[in-house]
This record gives sequence, C-alpha cells and structure tokens, in this order.
Amino acid sequence: MRSLVGVAAVLAVWAAFGQDTWTFEKPYVWARDGGAVTLTRDGAAFRVAHTGGRDWALAGFPRIAVRPGELIEMDCRVRLEAREEASAETGVVLRDEQGRERSWSFGGMPFGGGSRGGWRELRSRFVVPKGVASVEPRLIGWAAATVWAEGYTVRRIGNVLERVRPGLPPRFEIARDGLTVAFERGQGCLEATDRRTGRVWRQDWAGAGWMVLDFAEEGPAPAAGVRVTLLDPESVREVRVRLGLEAGGELRVTVDAEADGPLARPLDFPPPFDTRKGDRLIVPMNEGVGYPVDEEHAGLWRLIAYGGHGICMGFFGVAEDASGAGWMCILETSDDAAMDARKAPDGLWRAGPSWDAQKGRFGYPRQARYVFFDKGGHVAMCARYREHARRTGLLVPFTEKVRRNPKIDLLLGAANIWNWDAQGRKAEWVAELQAAGLERILWSGGGSAEELKALNALPKVLTGRYDIYQDIMDPAQFDRLRYRHSDWVTAAFPHDINWKGPDGDWRRGWEIELKEGEGMVPCAVICDARAVPYARARIAAELAAKPYGARFIDTTVAAPWFECYHPDHPMTRTDSRRHKMELLKLIGEFGLVCGSETGHEASVPFCDYFEGMLSLGNYRVPDAGRHMERVLDTVPEAVAKYQVGEAYRLPLWELVYHDCVVAHWYWGDYNNKLPAIWRKRDLFNALYGTPPMYMLSLRQWGELKERVVESYRVAAPVARATGYAAMTDHRFLTPDRRVQQTVFANGVTVTVNFSERPYAAPGGVTIPPLDRHVTGL
Repeated sequence: MRSLVGVAAVLAVWAAFGQDTWTFEKPYVWARDGGAVTLTRDGAAFRVAHTGGRDWALAGFPRIAVRPGELIEMDCRVRLEAREEASAETGVVLRDEQGRERSWSFGGMPFGGGSRGGWRELRSRFVVPKGVASVEPRLIGWAAATVWAEGYTVRRIGNVLERVRPGLPPRFEIARDGLTVAFERGQGCLEATDRRTGRVWRQDWAGAGWMVLDFAEEGPAPAAGVRVTLLDPESVREVRVRLGLEAGGELRVTVDAEADGPLARPLDFPPPFDTRKGDRLIVPMNEGVGYPVDEEHAGLWRLIAYGGHGICMGFFGVAEDASGAGWMCILETSDDAAMDARKAPDGLWRAGPSWDAQKGRFGYPRQARYVFFDKGGHVAMCARYREHARRTGLLVPFTEKVRRNPKIDLLLGAANIWNWDAQGRKAEWVAELQAAGLERILWSGGGSAEELKALNALPKVLTGRYDIYQDIMDPAQFDRLRYRHSDWVTAAFPHDINWKGPDGDWRRGWEIELKEGEGMVPCAVICDARAVPYARARIAAELAAKPYGARFIDTTVAAPWFECYHPDHPMTRTDSRRHKMELLKLIGEFGLVCGSETGHEASVPFCDYFEGMLSLGNYRVPDAGRHMERVLDTVPEAVAKYQVGEAYRLPLWELVYHDCVVAHWYWGDYNNKLPAIWRKRDLFNALYGTPPMYMLSLRQWGELKERVVESYRVAAPVARATGYAAMTDHRFLTPDRRVQQTVFANGVTVTVNFSERPYAAPGGVTIPPLDRHVTGL
C-alpha cells in the first residue's frame, strides 16, 4: 500500500550524470502490513506513523544512474519514537543494468529504537559496487514507530578507483596441502580449489562491493600467505586482510580495519562461498540444522555467535549431500561475530562471517578459519571443531566434572520433571514416579526444606530449582502487574541495570502482563558485571536452610552477551561473557549441578545441563516461554518441519559436546507438550542419547501414566548408558533421511526409524515404524 504526498509517485532511471545532488521528488510510504502506515508533513519534516509489526519504507527519490567506484554520500536528520524493537535506517536499493535488485538496503546508517525521541544526524558514505547501474535512496524501518525525517539529501562526491595501486598484478595465488587459493582481479573473485575433489569454492569479492587496492604475497611455505588491502564499500574505509594457508590446507583469515574507526554496520567479510544444488548449509542453531540450499526456509537469517539464540557453537559450513565434501568456517573471535545467511541472486542460500562493532568501533582484529573436507560432511566438521574446543579449553567432559562434583552422576540419564501443584506431597509423588518406572529424576520444582530433605533421601533423585539474575522490574510498576516474580533482584534497580547506549536508555527484557487490559511492561536487565554478588548472597543464604543439589539459572546463556554503557559498570560483549561465566562458575563453587537456558558452548566448562538445547530456537511453539503447562493439539508447521523434522535436524551439538553437557528440550517445548509428536521427541532423545523432559500436573500424571513410563523407557536408558561417552558418528541410512543411526565412543549404537514403514536393518533386525533398535547397552 502507498500513501502519497502530492501526485502519484513515478520512478525513472536518470540517464544523465550531470546532476550531483538529489532529494525527495514525490515522497510516498509503503508497509508490509498494508494500511498500517501514513505519511504527513510536520513543518520541514516528513512524519511516518507505522502501526504494523513488520517493515516499512519512505521512498520517492528518483533512481539515480551511477557507475562502479563512484562515492555517494547520504545525509538525513531522523527522530524516532518507538518501543525497543523498532528501528530505522537510511540506505539505497542497488539495481543492475536490467533493473534487477542487487540489495534492498545498502550504504546507510541505522538508528535503534527506544522512546527518548531526540534527533540524530545519519550521515554515511558508500562506494557503488561492481555490477550496479542505479541506486534508489530510501528511509526504511521495522516494527511500530513514529519517525520524522528532515533534510534527506544524496550527493555524488567523487570516485575511488584512483586509490588502487598502479601496476598491481592481475592475480595472486597461494597453495598448500591440497588447497590452492587464488584471486583474479579482472573477475574480482577469490577461488579456493580443493585438489582432492576438484571442487572450486568461489567468493565474489567484487560482487559484494569489495575493491582490492593492494596486495603483497608472503612466503615461503609453510608460511605461505598474502596481505590484501581492501576498500569496504559501505563504510568507505580501508580493511587489511591476511590470508594464510596452514597445515592441512586450512585457510586462516585475519581482518583488521584501519585506525580502529567507528563501525556503524556489521562488516561482512569474507563474502560467502557460492553454493549449488545438492549442497546443504550446516548450522549449529541449538542442536543443529542442515538446510538444503535450493529450498525455501523460514527462520534462516543472520545468527549471532554470542548467545543461545543464534549459533551455539562458533562454526558453520556447507557440505555436499552426495559426497560429504565441503568446508567449514570456524569463528576464532566470536564475541562480536555472526553467521550471515542469505539468498544469492541465483536463489541459493549462502553464508559467511559477519563482524559486529565493539561498542561502536571495529575494536580488534577478527579471525576466521576455513577448513575443507573431501568427505565426512557434518560429522567431519564436528570432529574438527571438537579438536578446536579441546585446544581452547571449552571441552570439559563429565569424567572430569564428576571428580569435582559427584552429584553430576545423578544428572546423567535423569528425566527432568517440572511440576507446579504437588505442594505438600512432592517426595511422595516422586516416589510414585520412581515406582512406576521413572528410575532417575532431576526434580526442577523446588520445595521446602523438609520436602527437599525427603526428596534427597530417595535414590537417584537430584533436587533443583529455578533462579534468575537478568530480569528485574521497576518497583513502581508492581501494583500494575498480573504477577510479581519472587526471584527478581529488586535491589539492583536502578543503579545496576544495563544501559544500551551512552544516553542512559536502559535495556528492556522480559515483558510482564498488566492486571487490566492487554498491555505489557518490560523488565529491565541487570548488568552482568553486577549479577554475581546478588547470586552469591542469595544462594548462600538459601543453602543454609535448603539442601538443593542443582540450580537452573534462567536466561544467562540464552540471552546475548550484552554491551553496557553505564559509567559505573561499562562492558563490552567480551566482558559480558566473562561475567556470565563467573555467575555460572559460582553455582559449581557451591557444590551444585548447574543448568541454564538454551545453551552456548562458552558455558560448557561451567554448565552441566541446558534446558532448550534440543529445541531449535527459531522453530519452537509460538510464545513458548509463556503458558508452559498448556498442552497443544495442533502442531505448528515450523515445529513439524524443523523441530521434529528428521530431514533437517542434525545432532551437531552432541557430536561435539555430548559427554560434557546434558541437552534437554525447552520448558515450553517438552516431550509431552504436543501429544501428536511426543513419540518423535522420544526417538530423538534416544538417537541423541539425551533424557526426556516432562511438565506434569498431578492430574496429567494420572491420565498419562502409561505413556510417560513408555516415553521414559525409550529415552532415558540410552541417555544413562552414553552419559560419559562422546558421540562419534551420525549417519543417514536411507536416501530420504528417515532412518538414522548414532554411534557412541563406548560402543552403544542407536538406529531410529522415523518412517511409516518397517526398516530391515543388517543382521536380520527389522525396526518397526517410529521405533528404535539399540545395541551395546
């Protein structure tokens, strides 16, 4: 839908290059949600009022004819009033000579949300990339907001081609151990040729806008490498890159920006390798997903590497389905990094590293390592990454953890039980669960001192409770809320909350429903630098009376590493990670088994179980963190396709960290949440060697007792038998990927048939539909 100011908007490509300054000609607005946007004048400014939940655009510039290498400057004053999630940014649409869109937003400056309402000058420059013939400036945004824009002008101010070193050779090439890396200036492409397979992996540097200004080869082998000076098209800054080939033909890339200047947008380098049909993008989103590059995928986008809701291990890659040949990219500096997945002009998915600013600046050199494989696919990637985790100190197995804390043994193979209505009879009910066949139990429902003593007296029961040191509420809001959380650290408000910017705007967290109406009030977020003393005091006081054996710390590794701009406790993301790990380490220092939400590899040395690692974050039940006890009869499409979709799920986490941390489903996405797929969840538990999770009321236990017991018998024995063992292999035994097998270091092998037909396994074994066969127990 378009809302016009003046007559109807007509866009035309300018054929002449005589004009060097442009502004709006016939302004109009568009919104993804149809009539959710209006455009009016407010003095000298345009006022955009958007009530929708998706993207919008203010357009009306002409299409400006440009040439590659030209330098364009944009300038606009913007004011934004909105909730935290809203944003706006300047930018241009890039189009080629045929008018096809190359990028819908390029070269601009972002402006984050918040309700402070001040004006901000958004000024940026960019270089027109190779293959671009016209640009169309716009102001775009996301989510409900009111935005004012004033003085939006675009100028052509020069050309950067003269910055290329005269006499620069047309090509460089380095080679080692089966890999040749070459760059052709004429094509603007870097090619990595795996001489074992003959596959040429190609990065289109010029197509991504990067301009090579200079390079110099280094050597001799084994230090073969090349130093390259590039021009970043979106920031017009020089970026120095070193490409070095190391043992095994591994390509290490170091990216360093000139003079550590401001970085308004992520720096995406190196560009992604091209893909082709038959390739699969390997993504460690929670347990892991394999995305065929030629299919449509919801929930695949830029995924941060510094929090549980992104990639939970610092790598990603591509593998050929047919041969297992491919590559992986290890993000060696991951605190401000991401995997940027997007569709190429040919319609195929690709992914490359993306580097976020450190408090608004480039900050420090960024490093990525490319490893190439001639076979093995995702299993070979995980084996290589497990070695990386071992070298960096992340791989701490249960065999080591249990020596420090013998309670760890109670965790392995224990069903995670959440319950809200067994007050006064918790020990009695848990004894009933055990008598029915649920031998090992992680009790997450807390209890009184007397209840915990009785629970601890039961064999093979680990007692735990929920806790949180992130979300806190302004006490002034308490009377308006539908509920007040007993674990909020109210004493931290307001002096210890996180500032998301230097202007004092505080970071919003979980939203709480109001007593009246449909409104929500956001919590504030405690700065990670301030959380540990609150936790130490609370836990010490509680353990003096209540003999818990475990503690689940909500949000700590699900949430990103946060920057903080508060002058009394500033943090980079690296600082945030360090403080978060200090919090989790504290739990172990109290002699407790430590759990946290979703999961991230940074916490493997300190965490013993994750609630949510099994549940792929982008494909959970909608709003899974609320109304957790509600059982659903209808399976959402994304849950069926990806969450329990055997054609897409991969046990990447288990192949790296199975013997280090126990992975559970999310507490709003547990085994019995959706009865229609309950059996598939049990089978994934068995295949992955992970225990089940149940959220049960006393009534549900009475109604579902037989099904719960059968579910436990499918999942828990394998989890117990393999708790101390690494997962060493994962195979697809049928072309449709519906029969799968895992192998563990202690000899346990699990074969699962997800199909509707019996599967004839070797040795005369027939596995019925939706069933498993386990050997080595």
